[in-house]
Amino acid sequence: MVKRTVTGIILAGFLFLVLWLTSFSQFVFDGVVLLVCFMAAYEMYNAVKNADTKIEGKKGYNISLISLIFAGIIVYPLCYFYSYTGLLFTAILSIVLAFIIFIFDSRKTFNDFAVNLVIIFYPIIFMGLLFVLGNTYGMIPVVLALGISTISDAMAYWVGASIGKKKIFPKISPKKTYAGCIGGIFGGAIGGIIVYLIFELGKFPTNTLFTFGSLVNNNVVLTIIIYASIGFAIAIFSEIGDLAASRIKREVGIKDYGKILGSHGGIMDRIDSILFTTVCVAIIMQIIQLVSL
Repeated sequence: MVKRTVTGIILAGFLFLVLWLTSFSQFVFDGVVLLVCFMAAYEMYNAVKNADTKIEGKKGYNISLISLIFAGIIVYPLCYFYSYTGLLFTAILSIVLAFIIFIFDSRKTFNDFAVNLVIIFYPIIFMGLLFVLGNTYGMIPVVLALGISTISDAMAYWVGASIGKKKIFPKISPKKTYAGCIGGIFGGAIGGIIVYLIFELGKFPTNTLFTFGSLVNNNVVLTIIIYASIGFAIAIFSEIGDLAASRIKREVGIKDYGKILGSHGGIMDRIDSILFTTVCVAIIMQIIQLVSL
């Protein structure tokens, strides 16, 4: 537990450093996200490549690495210049390329093709949303996706380890308890308030094109309610993301996606919840934009 906590503190310190550097240039954050995106996609590729497919005589899925590299290369420039439209075209072009490879490579089965599509979206397209959010709204919505996921996960871990007994989904994630799940969700609300205190009220130096306080004329009470409510919703997506990653790991027969982060596992083990919280934040920002029209 101590080793895990120390690693978490180091990662949090690195995140704050990146956020501060982003106040000078958004390209700093985008560059880090792109690097993480490539590393996460490679971990997923390795995980399914060596998976126990439960099909007699077949070990692992025959994934097109070319389609993943192609998606990773085009996702940033298309998102940077064309926002959500660029992300959509990234998905379409990558799927078409995967389809072409599937058609002409007789060694690939339909299951190989289907798993290929999953990895194009999870993590590449999902992470592409971070480029769109950061360049469109600034870092506060992005920090909500990153920070609340981390705080929710930490709260779930500490509450579950302290008082958690009854398992909620033992066949998917044997360590997840009802107490930990509830603690994580309420931790999300607390995380939302912390993000407000540091980045909007405390004005931590980073790229802040948009603030939620601007929606309510910077009324402190209403702004705190907004952040807490958003944090609560994001935490639910964080729990779903964690369960999704656990289900995939069980299906491919691995404990962690990698070992680069020590006790935290691989990159995918660290961002599994973030992928889903980013989707949640993107939905919230679109709702706000539609309501504001």
